[in-house]
Amino acid sequence: MTAQHAPETILAGLDDEVWPAIGFSRGTAADPAGTLRALVSADDENVREDALGSFWGALRSRVPAYPATAQAVPYLARACAAGIHQEALLELLHSVARGEDQPRNDQDELTAAVAAQVPLLLPLLAHDDQDIKRWLIRIVLRSGRSPETAEAIRARWAEESDPALCSALLSACRIAGPDVAAEIAAGELGPDRDPEIRLVAALNLVRDGASWTDELEAAAITWARQGSEAEPVERWFDMDSVDWKDTDPDDQSFELLLQLLADRGELPVALRLLDAVLAAEGPGAGTRGRRALAAIEPLCVQFRAAPALLAPRLASLVTHQDLVVAGTAIEQLRRLGEEGRPAADALLTHASGERVAEAEDEFDAEDADEVADNALAALVDLGDPRAVPLLARDLPHRKEALETAAGISPSSRHDKPSVPFDPRLLDAARDLIRHPDSRNYSAPWYLCTLLASWGPQAAPALPELYTLLPKERQYAPDAVAAAAAGTEAAAEAADRLREAAEGASVYDRMPAAEALHRLTGDIAQLVEAIRPGLDDILYSQRDAMDRAGRLGPAGEPLLPRLRELLVPGEEWGLDDCLTAASAVRAIAGESAADELIPVLAQGLESQYPVIRASAVGVASRLGAGAAPLAERIAPLLESLKTFLPAARALLAIPGAVGPEGVVDREELTEALLATVDSARDPGTAIDLLRDLGGGSLPAAVVDRLRESLTAERRPPLRGFDLHRVSTDRQRRAALRAALGE
Repeated sequence: MTAQHAPETILAGLDDEVWPAIGFSRGTAADPAGTLRALVSADDENVREDALGSFWGALRSRVPAYPATAQAVPYLARACAAGIHQEALLELLHSVARGEDQPRNDQDELTAAVAAQVPLLLPLLAHDDQDIKRWLIRIVLRSGRSPETAEAIRARWAEESDPALCSALLSACRIAGPDVAAEIAAGELGPDRDPEIRLVAALNLVRDGASWTDELEAAAITWARQGSEAEPVERWFDMDSVDWKDTDPDDQSFELLLQLLADRGELPVALRLLDAVLAAEGPGAGTRGRRALAAIEPLCVQFRAAPALLAPRLASLVTHQDLVVAGTAIEQLRRLGEEGRPAADALLTHASGERVAEAEDEFDAEDADEVADNALAALVDLGDPRAVPLLARDLPHRKEALETAAGISPSSRHDKPSVPFDPRLLDAARDLIRHPDSRNYSAPWYLCTLLASWGPQAAPALPELYTLLPKERQYAPDAVAAAAAGTEAAAEAADRLREAAEGASVYDRMPAAEALHRLTGDIAQLVEAIRPGLDDILYSQRDAMDRAGRLGPAGEPLLPRLRELLVPGEEWGLDDCLTAASAVRAIAGESAADELIPVLAQGLESQYPVIRASAVGVASRLGAGAAPLAERIAPLLESLKTFLPAARALLAIPGAVGPEGVVDREELTEALLATVDSARDPGTAIDLLRDLGGGSLPAAVVDRLRESLTAERRPPLRGFDLHRVSTDRQRRAALRAALGE
């Protein structure tokens, strides 16, 4: 180690650091300074490796977020530059810059901390180890504009001979210095150049504003068509699309090129490139299919015209021989919702089990069967009438399709049962309850939900549902009550529910009593079932409070105990107190404001967003009674999680919004308009805009809503939404209704 890179140089300033409390356990870097010294100074390689492992455990830990990360980054970068565990430290710094496994609120700060160290690391571009260069390039891709980095890449470009690294360098240069990247790219389009370099060059030129030409098209198509099934790819999980992808997550040049073309009004050109990929023949069909899918997903998510144009292309990929391609295409179609309907016939080829019958061995058959299940689920989601007989035929091993029918699958755009009554499916459900199948072990729960949605039409299944009462105590009672309502079997069903309630635990007694109330109107037994729940173990108490709140004024006998639960205890946290407050408000109404203000005030000051959201939600239902909290509610308008209930609460407080209030009317209007584009349910924001306008939407608001309705691009993604296309369709429907269109 040179004097320049001696431990005292690497650790300069370490003694002056004031480290925040870490709060970690199980040996992670609770002592950052000591761990850094061990990493840099220890002669024992095992000690160094233990120190490195500690930082991996801490910097990538999910909960709690490691608060000293940004402070540790400069020391880790100096150690890397000095030759200590270079590849591992570069990978770690890339993880920090990318936010991998990090659901933080400070990701911009962390990325900037790593980017600030890039100049120190740039000499590693000339390292002999390809992996070290590759990790540094990945960091540059996350680090934003930097003339110094762009010039370092220009200098390295003349020396680098590996085509894959040249491509990566050019991609990184696009981030560090677009003008330098365009200069390099102009000389890299010729047919003698590597296809990947030509593609990245084309992307850089388009990003720089170049007009689309035959030369650029040839470069893009050549790359997209080439490749073999044996081509090495990196399989990674994309959180935006919630899909596994078989491309390099740091170089998505083809999909970025298509997005840029679409963004500047050349969507037909993007589609032409896709069609060229899909029409290509010969080896590499699976690779080409995955490339097409990687490009289709963001186009559908970002551009409102894209799904209708791309659904037929997805249909061709659904029938692809590569089951990975077919399965991914099906997942993408499910996220398109109604606009995936043109692919229904293609989905049917899988849902019918044709590919399962054609499988060459049991492993292929298992894969094909899983794809068939997802294809049938997609048909169920679309409400295709051909789905129901197939579901009835194959019910024992159609887990995803049954979850979708019951409104339980997270992949479904429906959150409640959506399959109409069908006698064949009823018979299949009864048979599956009588003869459980290990391939669909959760079927009784799903079937209870589905049968309950059919109401009295499911009455023939009551004998089977009775057998589930001792097993599925949380779900079977509701199905029994729904199926027996208004039928001759109602009296027997009531007796069965009473018997189930009497023989159940405190926790399981409540759903049986609630179902009995729904069937007979007997409120007294429900109240008496909830009462012991409020004194039981924690999860019973929480369930009891929710049920008490649903009783409304009829829950008045429970108020004394609920009021006791407004005070935090040893195991009873502030979040539980707020659930009790919500129940008290639902039962006692706005008159309970004075007794709820203290616990709501505590909730509004909590460090946890979910608790603040719960508190402001209760406050929004208190109306004018929440006036003492107005000053504390106003700051919650700054958070997406608490904005809408905070706005509702303030609008319900006389004088809180306006010249003399805590919130400016114009600022609140602007924030509500922004929320229309970001909330999953824009109807609430539109209603509040109407309230703010005195019962009608002002002309300026109408104009802004119409702009949102007619925009070609979907609103920017804020937060995670698996079904962004369907959510946007619902948003536009709400906008049309508000505008009377």
